[in-house]
Amino acid sequence: MPRLTRAQMILLGIAGFVGIIDTAFMASVVAPYAEYLGASKPLASFTAGLYGLVAIFASPVAGIIVDRIGRRKSLIAGLAWDTLFVYLYGVARSPKELLVVRSLHAVGGSLVYPAFMATVGDTSSARSLGSSIARYLAIIAIAIVIGALTASATVDALGFRGAFTALSLIIMLGFISAIFLPETLIEQNREKRKTSLVEVIRKIKLGLVLIFLLYFSFGIIVGGLGLALKHEGIVPSEEEAAVVTGMSIGFATLVSIPSLIVSGYSVDRGRVLRPVTIASILSIVAVLGLLIANNKWHIVLIYSIYGLSIGAYLVASSFLVLRVEEKIRGFAVALQQTVNIIGVAVSAPIAGILVEAMGIAGIAVGIISPLSIGVVFGVTESLSRTE
Repeated sequence: MPRLTRAQMILLGIAGFVGIIDTAFMASVVAPYAEYLGASKPLASFTAGLYGLVAIFASPVAGIIVDRIGRRKSLIAGLAWDTLFVYLYGVARSPKELLVVRSLHAVGGSLVYPAFMATVGDTSSARSLGSSIARYLAIIAIAIVIGALTASATVDALGFRGAFTALSLIIMLGFISAIFLPETLIEQNREKRKTSLVEVIRKIKLGLVLIFLLYFSFGIIVGGLGLALKHEGIVPSEEEAAVVTGMSIGFATLVSIPSLIVSGYSVDRGRVLRPVTIASILSIVAVLGLLIANNKWHIVLIYSIYGLSIGAYLVASSFLVLRVEEKIRGFAVALQQTVNIIGVAVSAPIAGILVEAMGIAGIAVGIISPLSIGVVFGVTESLSRTE
C-alpha cells in the first residue's frame, strides 16, 4: 500500500479543497448570473441545475477513467479542466454560451472527487481508513462553507466576471498541487478484466443506500425549506427565505465537521453504523421542532443539529464504498457521487408537494423518513453483533 508523506497529504488536501469549492461557490451564483446574461427565470434555474444533470451521466465514466489511467492523472486533468471552464464562465456572453460552459464544467469536474477519494482509499491503512476519510471530508466541508459564505461578497466586490477569474486562479493552485502528488494506483492493480456494474453495486450497496438517504433528506431542505418558511409566514419574503435556507445549510455543514471526526474514529473501531444511529435519532428529535418553530433562528438551530447526520452518513457511506479493491475504487466512488446527485434530484420536487399539502410539517416528514430508515440499519447492525 502506498503511503503519503506529510507534505503530500497537505497537497492532497489542497487539491480536494479547491476541487469542491467551485461547486459550493457556484450554487448560489449561476442562476443570478444567467439572468444577468439575459436568461428567463426558468432558464436560469435550469442552467444552475444542469451541472448535476450532466454529472449523473459523466460520473460513472469518470470513475472508469480514474481506474484506468490512475488517480494522479485524473486529478490533474479534472482540476485543469475546472480551472479553464470556471474562467470561461466569465467569458460567456449569452445564456446559450453559459449553458455550454456549465455542462462542460460538469464533465471535467466529475473526475475530481472520485480521483481524490480513491487516493484517500489507496493510501489509508485498513485500521485507520475511517479517520482518514473523516479528515479529508472535513477539508471538503470547510471548502463548502467557505465557498457558500463568500460567493455573494466576492461577486459584490469583483463583479461576476472578476469573481470567476479569482475562483479560477484558486483552482489552479489545486492543479499545481496535484502535479506533485504520486500515483497511488499500483500498475498491476489497474483493471485488466471488466467488472460488471451489478458486481460493483453488490459490493457497495449499503454505502449507496446510506448516501441516497442522506441526500434525499438534504434535497428536501434545498427544495422545500424556503417555500415552507414563506408558506408559514415565518419570513416575509422569498429573499429572506433564501437567506435562512443558506444559513441553515451553512451551519449544518459546520456542525458536520466534528461529527465527521467522531464518526471516523467509531468506524475504525468496527462500529460503522453506530454514529448513523445516534446522529439520526438526534436529528429526528430536532426536526420535530419544526412543528413548533416560529422564527428563523429556531430553524437555523434545528438544521445545525441535522449536521450531525451529514457527518455520520458521509463517513459510513464513504468507508463502505472505499473498502473495495483498488481496481474498481474510482468507479465505486463515482457511483456514490452519482447516487447523491440523484437523491437531491428526486427529493427536491417532492419537497414542493409536501409543503403544498402539509406546510412545514411536510418538510419534517420528508427529512425524518429517510433518517428513520438509517436508524433501522443501525439497530440491525447492533443486533447482529450481539447474536
